[in-house]
Parts: sequence; C-alpha cells; structure tokens
Amino acid sequence: MKPHPYFKNHALSEGKLWVNGKHYFVKTGKPLRDYSDAESINLLIEDLETIAAKGYNNLALNCYWHHFNPSGDGQIEVSLDPLRKLIKAIQAHGMHASLSVETYGVGGGQIPEGFWEKHPEDPLAVNHLGERVSDTEYGYGSKVPSLFSKAYLNASRLYMKNLVAALGAENFLYFETTVEPQFMGAQWLDYSNEAKQAYSRWLGQNTDIEAMPFPDSLPASEAFCKSSAWNTFRAQALADWINQDSQALKAGAGNAGLWIASDYLDAEEHTMPQRCGDPVELLRNMTEVDIIQVNWTWCNVARQPNQKAYDRVRKVMAEYGRDWVITEHMTINGSDYFESDMLGLIENTLKNGTLFGWEFVDIAADRDSAATKPNDVLPGDFKPQHFSVYDADWNPKPAMAAFEDNWAYWMQKVQESSTVSI
Repeated sequence: MKPHPYFKNHALSEGKLWVNGKHYFVKTGKPLRDYSDAESINLLIEDLETIAAKGYNNLALNCYWHHFNPSGDGQIEVSLDPLRKLIKAIQAHGMHASLSVETYGVGGGQIPEGFWEKHPEDPLAVNHLGERVSDTEYGYGSKVPSLFSKAYLNASRLYMKNLVAALGAENFLYFETTVEPQFMGAQWLDYSNEAKQAYSRWLGQNTDIEAMPFPDSLPASEAFCKSSAWNTFRAQALADWINQDSQALKAGAGNAGLWIASDYLDAEEHTMPQRCGDPVELLRNMTEVDIIQVNWTWCNVARQPNQKAYDRVRKVMAEYGRDWVITEHMTINGSDYFESDMLGLIENTLKNGTLFGWEFVDIAADRDSAATKPNDVLPGDFKPQHFSVYDADWNPKPAMAAFEDNWAYWMQKVQESSTVSI
C-alpha cells in the first residue's frame, strides 16, 4: 500500500485508489485550456458546478511549458494567481485536482520560443538521415528537442520543479509527466551528437552486449536503426527521461513521495521500435511511476482492444512485483471514437485495467460544434472544442453517452470487484 503524502486517508493498493478503506473510482476530466490566461480560467470556473454535477471527482490540469515560461529558462514568468484561484474552486466543488505537464514537441506540445532563441540548433533532435526534426507525425510542425540535450533537460525540469513548488504539491492528487512520452513513430530518432555520446557511454558500461558502433556518418543504415543494442539503449534512455522528469516533479515538493503517472504509448506494432526502441525494456526501466496510463487501450485502426499493450504492462508487473495502477490515457476523447466502439471499449477497460478510473478529454461545452466540422483545422494551441465529449449544452456526445447514460450500470460492474465509494 502506498499512502498519499498529503491526503492521509488516501492510498494506492492493488492498482486501485482507496479512500477511508473503500475503493474510490476516479472520474477524471481533462479540460484543455491555457492555464496562464485568466479569462479562460474564469470561464472554466463558471462551468465547475456543471462538471461536478456530472460526477467528476478529479480534474487534470495540463500546464504547457510555453504558456508559463516564454523565455524557456525554467522560471515561472506568468502570474499563477488565476490558476491558484481555479484549484481552490475545484476543491470547493468537492473535486480533486491533478497536475500534468507538456514539455515535449510532439503531439501538440511546444517548447518555448525563447528556449530556441537561446539554443538555436544544438538541442534539436536529428533523424537517421541527419535531418533536424519537426513534428511531421501529428502535423503541428513544432520543433522537436533531443531527449539527450542537456540544455533542454535542465530547462524543462527546472520548469517542472518550479511549477510544483509554486502551486503547492499538497493541492494535487497525482502528477503526470509529459503527454505520450516517445521518440516519434513516423521517424527514427535520435541521432544527434549528444545521443551519439550517450550511446558510446552506454556501450562502455555494457561491454557484455554485442553491439554495432554508432555510424561514423549519417544516414544510419537500416541494420543499425533496427539493431537490438541500439534499441535497448533507446528504450532505457526513454525510461530515464520519464524517471528524471518524475524526480523533477518530486523535487518541487521537497522530494516528497508524490504519486506519479506516466503514459505508456503502445500503438501500431510496426511503429513501436521507432517510438520507444524495445517496449518491454522501456517498461522494465520505468522505476519512478505509480500509475501507468496506457495508450492505445483501443486500436483505432482495427477498432478492437489493443491487448498487446496490457500484456506488456502485466508481464513487467509480474517480473518485477510492481503494484502499478493500470488505467488509460484518454479513455475516450471527443473525436477519435465511434458510438459502435463503446461497449467493447468500456468492457475492455474493466477487464484489463485495475479499476482506478476513467479519463475524458476534452471537458468543455462544444460551442463550436455547429460551426465546425470534425476534421477542420483551426488556429491556436489546442484542438477546437469539438474535441470535447460534450455538445454546446453539456449533453454527452454519442460516445460519451455510452458512459454517462449508463453510469449506474457501469459502476455496478466496478462494484462487483470491490467495495466502491462513488
């Protein structure tokens, strides 16, 4: 059992949250907002009564690095008073808050422009062709930092530490590392000079491993890109990134034993070596994490459960005796799921997860729903509100309705496994 460092009647055990000795199922909403913007926060505060009435008991606040630290030096440069006001309002409505960060350049996150001005080229990731990398996979075109760049790691982790210290770790149920940590699924990363140096050091520490040396020049050969040693190294390096980020969050709380959540991205199998090297090796080395948020839990290509993701997590849990919470990164969002998926998807989460709870993204009234189409591309940092699971009047869209319109039934299914406080 792992007690919460601040909420003394809360504990994690058997992959579940227990409150006063009873299993407590978490309904998490993730409102995608600019939390440095007072107007956006005030609008969210106005919606809290509606959100709480829908049974949410945790709101995950994703605080993007570039919103709070435009210069990219790790210091908080924008007033946190509006965000503090929001956290107090969340608590006043009987809900928990959780804190997540986005400090990578893939999938919608951005590195502060001031960081690139200070470090114009060296921190950029390099693909196997020797090209500097931007986010071509998700279409944002954002610059992608090398996970081996000391400048990037130092600044991003200082931001995390300072954010937790300034907001107060005692105000949060758990903390999430950056969204979907990976190299990238559409390109081979990372072949920067700092990656080469790290790989050389790793070879020196693992002399018993038969390995190809880092290529003298790029492009790297297919044989090297797919070699076992190189991908073991990449998996361990990715795990170290997650672990060190987790420690940065804890450092903001004076090294308190915070509950740390991290996404584990297990997508189409042919992309997995590019994304994380060896996925099982990645999981084996994720030593700072309490909550594993699996993505994909549902294969959006085959429209069926992504069983291999759970199997890998369970394999590592069995091998190392880890009492991880298994849950989902975005149980559903407002754009990627079909109404016809829902019965199989929900049953799959209950079958393969540890019954910690569900996460819904985005939590907003979709006031743009009549004016936009699902595939429209609009300007701004975030997806338009049609990413929300609700319509303009806070009615659940069809996929979300499968949960909310049958909530008592699903909670009965949860209750069959343990005593639940709902």
